[in-house]
Amino acid sequence: MRNIDGGFVASPDQAALDQRERDIRKGKGALLLTVAGGFVALVAGYNVLADFSPGALVATLAGLAAAIGGGALTKQLMRTVRFRVHKPNAGLVGAAKLTGLLVAFFAVAALFGAIGAPGPLRIVVIAGGVGTIAYVKSLHDQQWVLFELDAVGVRVERTIVPWRDVTHLTIDPVGPGMTRLGALPVNAAPLYVAVHDSELDSRLLTEAVGRFAPQGIQLTRSAHDSLGNPAS
Repeated sequence: MRNIDGGFVASPDQAALDQRERDIRKGKGALLLTVAGGFVALVAGYNVLADFSPGALVATLAGLAAAIGGGALTKQLMRTVRFRVHKPNAGLVGAAKLTGLLVAFFAVAALFGAIGAPGPLRIVVIAGGVGTIAYVKSLHDQQWVLFELDAVGVRVERTIVPWRDVTHLTIDPVGPGMTRLGALPVNAAPLYVAVHDSELDSRLLTEAVGRFAPQGIQLTRSAHDSLGNPAS
């Protein structure tokens, strides 16, 4: 990602970084549960296909339950850490990518089981599957997130502006079903992105501005009416 000058992301205030770290810790337990559940499901699922046993099937189902429950809890907790607006159908596309990866993984697992692949090769396949899923998830977030607020600053598409360089935020209707979100940096051109109203919850946006933005940074419409976090 780049900053407003096209170079590296500007170093945020240490206080903002510390606050973000404290917030992120709240979601680490749920995230660890998700990762552990997914890993168990992959390993046990591989064994189900390679050498079926009732225990492996139970472990696979338990791992899937832990991964799904942990993922839902992580999503809920991460709302306190950041606010995001995605492109339409980002969730469906992400789910389709994950499903495709899982199908491919289990197909390879079934093939290796059929040919009696050695144990070390199976471990490599499992590790590669976990790493690929993590990479695709990270890449998906980069490509499908249009607007983001957190304790460090504002992200508009792939450009990040730290809070100390933001004067205020804007929200304007630009057509049927579309809203333009913007950030006005100090001594730089404004940054704007149009998002679908179906992906934007204005109430959550206002709450996020109040939670993350420093005092004095406001969310305004074209008429400059304040919508959130007014100066004290």
